[in-house]
Amino acid sequence: MYTSILNGAARRPASAAALALMLSLTACGGSGSGGGNPPLTSGPPPDTGTPQANKPIVCKDYDNQDVPISSKTITIHNNSEGPIYPVLATSMNKDNKWVRACKRTNDPIATDTVYKLYVNDGQGIAPGSSVTLTLPLYSELSSGKYITWWNGGRVLLADRNKRLRGSEDKPTATPDDVICQGTGTACKLSTYTSPVQFQEDVFAQLSEYTFGDAIIPPGQSTPLLKPENVGYNISYVDHVYMPVAIGVRGNPYIGYSGSAMKLGDFRATLRSFVQPGSLGEGWPLYNMSELRLPGGYNIFAQRGGYLLEDPDVPVKPTDGKNPPVLTVLKCLDGQCTPGEQRNMQWGQAVQNIQDLWGSCVDWGSEDISQYTSKKYPQDCPAPQAMRDEMALIKDFFAQNHKQYLAMYTNQQCVGEPEGSRKIPAHVAEFKFWEAIKHIYGWVPYNEGCGADANPLAKTTVNGRDHAYVQTLYIEDLQYNYKQAAVQADPKLAFNPYVKLIHDDLGMSAYGFSVDDAVGFMSEVGDGLVFTVGGTQGLENDKAFNYADGFSVGLGTPLSIVGKLNVQMLKKYGVCSLGADAADPNCEQDKQDMVMPVGRQIGGFRVGTVPSYPLKVRFTDVKDNVYTMLVKEKFAKCTGALSACPANRESIVDKSACSVITAQGTKHPKSDIWCNGADPNQSRENDQAVVKNHLSYPVPVDYLP
Repeated sequence: MYTSILNGAARRPASAAALALMLSLTACGGSGSGGGNPPLTSGPPPDTGTPQANKPIVCKDYDNQDVPISSKTITIHNNSEGPIYPVLATSMNKDNKWVRACKRTNDPIATDTVYKLYVNDGQGIAPGSSVTLTLPLYSELSSGKYITWWNGGRVLLADRNKRLRGSEDKPTATPDDVICQGTGTACKLSTYTSPVQFQEDVFAQLSEYTFGDAIIPPGQSTPLLKPENVGYNISYVDHVYMPVAIGVRGNPYIGYSGSAMKLGDFRATLRSFVQPGSLGEGWPLYNMSELRLPGGYNIFAQRGGYLLEDPDVPVKPTDGKNPPVLTVLKCLDGQCTPGEQRNMQWGQAVQNIQDLWGSCVDWGSEDISQYTSKKYPQDCPAPQAMRDEMALIKDFFAQNHKQYLAMYTNQQCVGEPEGSRKIPAHVAEFKFWEAIKHIYGWVPYNEGCGADANPLAKTTVNGRDHAYVQTLYIEDLQYNYKQAAVQADPKLAFNPYVKLIHDDLGMSAYGFSVDDAVGFMSEVGDGLVFTVGGTQGLENDKAFNYADGFSVGLGTPLSIVGKLNVQMLKKYGVCSLGADAADPNCEQDKQDMVMPVGRQIGGFRVGTVPSYPLKVRFTDVKDNVYTMLVKEKFAKCTGALSACPANRESIVDKSACSVITAQGTKHPKSDIWCNGADPNQSRENDQAVVKNHLSYPVPVDYLP
């Protein structure tokens, strides 16, 4: 067994993600599907007349009436050159909101165990094959005991059958209502229980998913399950190892997140990034026999960590101490001295970052010579604007630290060790090293106070609030590798890892914890599709990014505000002009996206399309058909949001818009509705990403 022991550090919040595509396949999997798993010994007996996996979970709807909730799917396509070993894991939840929302109850329901599903345990799935897992909302093991498959799941895709299971993992039965089907491969599921998630040094890429949501409707007191969406993200924030793409099943207008590169090309790019002369020269690597790179937070947070109990690591110092977690390419290639094997855990690219912070920001009387030999301010290579921005970031976190100390003064924290009321020694003062870790993790000082304590969103410094500071941090610093000054002098690169993720690997994925490229996605869909090493199996083979598309949104009529069971839209579709030779002008009605029945959804996302101009059509619940012509992409917002987009007047052709009634005639209020088109852009409170919106009035039959 391998264990990673790391220095104490604030952890950035986790996110979430998922996957699916259902094929016509050869069935196998749970014990009710011929997979050979032992039957459950507890819980309700299966209905022998109908396969249990085909029976939806029955929940309570908005009006507390029974409503069936269909299963969702996760599909994994192996487009790589070797076998892939998939594992799916649930999460532990002190408050299992998804099950409570299904049952419309406030009675406490907890899940205190991680359940792990191994696909073809020890064998994996061969190149060119795929598997589809059908997952109900939950499996009820016994009265009040549930496996919740939808809330906070993880998908681990490994290319080596190694370190996938620890001593804590214990075999158990696979529930009958979980089915796995394979194409070009068998599909047998093995289930284990565990108190922990996956080991730190697994040869794999991690993704996260959540199906549906649990909300409390206005005027009600119990949670309600909203099952229509699939949420997902691919975790390239912590590390990068393998090319994984995630797409939505049942929603063709959303491109994939992640990477569809060939595995060999992907790894060649990783190796090139850390070579001498590159922007990432000397970037730390995990002490593993395959290249796996830590993100911009972990290069600091995991420095000084060491490995236990597993001698099978390539860099093993001969000083009798445990091997280091991090190393560099020189040592992995066997070219380091014994002393370098122990101490060489970062190279030039990381030293450049430390030099920037040491020479361009004033740290007062603190001695930071162990981190940099550069002197403030005479050795700072940055232009004045960058110096000012870095100083603002430092002051922002210094203010957050002051708020943190005040929490201890006011007895608001339990302390570390828990209950001691003592502030942890490493954050008792605002110092260089801990500040750098908090800045690159973009996490508040809250050690010993709880994960939600002292949020950055409630920190203001020098008249600048969190939204302003975070936007500056993202656009001007994390992405500064795009600036001419940085390209001329790589020593100014704030975080080379961001360039690796977005430019070198071309990925639409998190490059840091509050990245504005894509991040966590939540879209209407029936499940998710994961691919390794290519786009085969994805419903949309183009990468998603917010800049290329937009969301269509209708106003909610006052008479149905808060009535979440009143449906507004039936279906929609998008057609790019000239993309289909048989219908170049998009005259045919191609509404192929059906909206969930009985759900108040007043819009949809046009995320990834072949080209502009394009036609958008949708049908409301009264069978009026709306057609809009969107002529061009939204221009990038470079100033105040109120003035964006700069091309607002030319985005939509209002004269080409129409609303046709169910009888085939033009609606008398068609022109009023069409002239209400409002292209606009927004930035969410907790993200700095700019999103495009095409806003319209309420549906035509609700217009005054």
